[in-house]
Amino acid sequence: MIGASVLAFVITLAVVVPSAGDRARRAASTAKEQGARRKMPPLLTAEELALGSEDFILPSLDLPTDGMHYAPFRPRITRWSADLAAKYWVSPRDIAAEIIQSVNDQNMQRLFQDIP
Repeated sequence: MIGASVLAFVITLAVVVPSAGDRARRAASTAKEQGARRKMPPLLTAEELALGSEDFILPSLDLPTDGMHYAPFRPRITRWSADLAAKYWVSPRDIAAEIIQSVNDQNMQRLFQDIP
């Protein structure tokens, strides 16, 4: 009976000790990797990240800075007629249905792409 207990204890030690060693090696490896990551130089230096007073000056909104400005295709209409509104009106329901249809088509293609 004592011999069986000793044998069970030895088997338990044989199983537990190597797994504890593996855990210790994994922990040391992880610590080494984290240390190596910390030693990598930063992508941006402190000088590149620093802001000066000129970074807080907003450009004048009166004049465009690059010569580009908004040029409407047609004169702006202040009051729309029913005919003009009907010409350009798109129902939100139609827009939503079109979006849903597009998403469903993409999902169906993704679903059936692997089927021969």
